[in-house]
Amino acid sequence: MKIGIIFIMLLCIGCSGTQQYSFSIRGNVEGAKYGKAFLLTPKEEVICSTKIDGGDFELRGTLNEPGQYVLRVNRQQFMFFMDGKKMRIECPYRSFSSKYLKGAPANDLSIEYGKLQEDYTAKQERFLKEYKKAMDAGNQKAADEAMTQVLLVGESEFVLTKEFVREHPDNIFSAYISEKAGRENYTKAKELYELLTPRAQQYSWGRLLKQHLDGLAASAEGLVCPEFTVSDEDGNPVTMNSLKGDILVLDFWASWCGPCRQEMKSLREQYKEFKDKGVRFVSISLDASSEKWKEACKEENIPWLSTLADGGWDDSEVRKLFGIQSIPHIILVGKDGKIVGKNLRRNLLRDKIIELLNK
Repeated sequence: MKIGIIFIMLLCIGCSGTQQYSFSIRGNVEGAKYGKAFLLTPKEEVICSTKIDGGDFELRGTLNEPGQYVLRVNRQQFMFFMDGKKMRIECPYRSFSSKYLKGAPANDLSIEYGKLQEDYTAKQERFLKEYKKAMDAGNQKAADEAMTQVLLVGESEFVLTKEFVREHPDNIFSAYISEKAGRENYTKAKELYELLTPRAQQYSWGRLLKQHLDGLAASAEGLVCPEFTVSDEDGNPVTMNSLKGDILVLDFWASWCGPCRQEMKSLREQYKEFKDKGVRFVSISLDASSEKWKEACKEENIPWLSTLADGGWDDSEVRKLFGIQSIPHIILVGKDGKIVGKNLRRNLLRDKIIELLNK
């Protein structure tokens, strides 16, 4: 049997400081006597390949570090986390999946974590169904309550993630879920990063988490909201300094973001409730096209100040300033100009506004 061997160096963010990672994957796939086996990147770029001989194959190579890859046998494939030196998979071709892979601790952890997530996923799906039903019925109050429950389940899931990382601090899979869970919140990013071992911090996902952490430092909760400038619908500049004095709700959105426009229905109700109580609402669009932004403003009939950040999603300095990775994203600023909460939505936002008003 021929063995395909390709030695490559994957590009990573910054300098790794880790030794090269050598691996082998031996396979016996019943029902796939001939063809080819491939190891691919998540973007399905070929790392190495080999011919299958009677269902048997072996892939070997050297990478810059362990990580997430794709194993393909003919037309069957799966994505998995690879950190073993000598791995093996034996399974029927029709059942080809990562659960049969042996010798990769990170893959085992991903399966274990996935099972732990099942209850959270089921709860979120149930509340999302309730949310859709309420939206279809035009019941905004019920919709807000259902979406609030979805968000609360997400917070509970973060606790799960933190405990999982605490138990497995040295594995690349822990670095992966830490980056995913901590990318938009300074406190969460700091907690997770500090749980990782120095080695895990040097994996690509650990370094990316550190980048998020550094990027979020200027807009962390408790700090004075950083200065920024956006433009209103007439092209006039609007600065953070000009907005100070009231409790401030900053709503980051875009015309192409469906969930953002659904979020505005909830914000509209909160605007009616709080607009005469010292609470100011400002929407900041991350649209690249001012025409599409203005068209969406008319469609939504936004009753509060609507502004546009330069650069669109990709190049917006305002988005980068606040470390925003997804929208809708709502930031709450107190009368003193300090950030009270980030990514607050629905009833969680409303409760926090009431808390500020009662101080």
